[in-house]
Amino acid sequence: MLCITDANIWIDLDVARLVRHVFSLSITWAMPDLILEELDTVDVGWLLRQGVVSHPLSSAQVERTVALAARYRRPSEADLAALVLAADKGAVLVTGDGALREAALQEGVEVHGILWLLDRMIATAVIDASTAADGLQRMLDHGARLPRPDVDERFRSWRDT
Repeated sequence: MLCITDANIWIDLDVARLVRHVFSLSITWAMPDLILEELDTVDVGWLLRQGVVSHPLSSAQVERTVALAARYRRPSEADLAALVLAADKGAVLVTGDGALREAALQEGVEVHGILWLLDRMIATAVIDASTAADGLQRMLDHGARLPRPDVDERFRSWRDT
């Protein structure tokens, strides 16, 4: 499976101390090269050495990104570049940005967030429920804005495991 990410997924994973774990999933990770500029708290060189692929945008992709920016005001152009790349590659977009998620849904691109990643890591025994809960709590303590009912459901489920 190919997943295209925005910057905030890597930031959330870093805060949660779970970045290294996502590389145990059967996922090929990629992002537009524009996203690299937004990753000032994450070791970009390390991500690239782990296999994250940085994609430069073609001129046609840049044009589509600019067109989407006129239609969707809230996601950044770098985030919209991730949407364009995911659409072109038939990939899953992984983002924690609500506005980008809405744009992806409008554009017919499969989109998931950090809770989906945590669920996948637990389901494939990459991490246990306790590790996921600790990581999620660190994200919330750091200011992550996630849907409270979904967060509460995860905490209940993971505590019962």
